[in-house]
Amino acid sequence: MRPHGSFTTYIDDQVLVSEVRGQWNIELLDAWFNAMMPHIEEISEKGLWGTVGIMHDSLLCSREALETLAYRAQIAVDKRHLVCSAFVAKQDVEGRNFIEPVYEKFYKGVCPIQFFDNYGDAKAWVVQQCADAAKKGLPRLKIDEKM
Repeated sequence: MRPHGSFTTYIDDQVLVSEVRGQWNIELLDAWFNAMMPHIEEISEKGLWGTVGIMHDSLLCSREALETLAYRAQIAVDKRHLVCSAFVAKQDVEGRNFIEPVYEKFYKGVCPIQFFDNYGDAKAWVVQQCADAAKKGLPRLKIDEKM
């Protein structure tokens, strides 16, 4: 199957940002993960970090895609010191009104997540989460470990 949707990724201070358009599937997630690896390696060398997914059209995805996303987040928490994940979706984004509890279920026990209407609030939350985690003590990175 071909990837559904499209994405761009970039680093903004302690935040690894992904902008996603369209409904996404496991194939898009695989392509996204491959594109993210250099960013993950770069940002994790600097210390604690978080992600912000800016969802432009839809929050809908397959169960398999969401399971894979949460699994890879767990690896990033364990090996690359990911602290949290935020999602930005305006109220008119497809699935916004009912998908939040589904995402929360999949991320439970992985890392804190939060939904926002705008990037500024999401970034501020991620930065605060990282600051709070740093107060508890910055763990030593194991850069030789691969995700």
